[in-house]
Amino acid sequence: MFSASSLLWLLAVLGTVAVASATTLSLHAAALAAGTGRRAARSVALGFALVWVAWAVLTTGLAAAEVYRFRDDAVKPWLAVGFAVPVLILLALSRVPVVARVLTHPAARVHLIRPHEVRIMGVVFLLGLAMSDLPPLFAWPAALGDIAISWSAARVVRRLRAGGADQNVLWFNIFGIADFVVAFAIGILAAPGGTRVLHLTPSTEHISMLPLVLVPTAAVPVLFVLHVLSMANARATEPISAAPAVA
Repeated sequence: MFSASSLLWLLAVLGTVAVASATTLSLHAAALAAGTGRRAARSVALGFALVWVAWAVLTTGLAAAEVYRFRDDAVKPWLAVGFAVPVLILLALSRVPVVARVLTHPAARVHLIRPHEVRIMGVVFLLGLAMSDLPPLFAWPAALGDIAISWSAARVVRRLRAGGADQNVLWFNIFGIADFVVAFAIGILAAPGGTRVLHLTPSTEHISMLPLVLVPTAAVPVLFVLHVLSMANARATEPISAAPAVA
């Protein structure tokens, strides 16, 4: 029988993989639009995919060993580390010359936003709420924020393809990052341990355990970096009408 726990695992894993897959496809499309050629485009996309898979395997192993797990008797910063490490790795890789050329090209603006469309995966937090694994004060803002950003991403992409919406891109990225900040703040402040400030029932312990911990350690870092790169790309001044549509 397909249980609620099985569904939670399915949504968390599929949602996390969807973020990586959408990003891989978007990087490939952005590289082609930037004129790097098919071979370089494949290298950029495959390079990201391999790095992500390696990190996903590592973070899953760490989570299985309960390295990230919040505990009442200790202050464990490892969930924050599990977010920060892939962010730093991805930002470092974005400085590789061929990758930097792609990411700073005006045509990349659309492709840096498209992966956010899969943030509909935020519904996984509502399932966690229904299972009494997450407190409402965390689950509702985290889920609705992700769903709103997912919906907004599709609208911003359409407007960019029509030749406008630069200001919309700025606000989209600001609100997208703010959504992560709010979720992380509540998640940490309501977690068991010495840093607990919000005494919610239940606590947010489950976001530091499998399968939900895959979201802040394997999906959110990618999306966060995309926001940062999108804002950096805003300096591009060439029109983006030449950017090909991606099926």
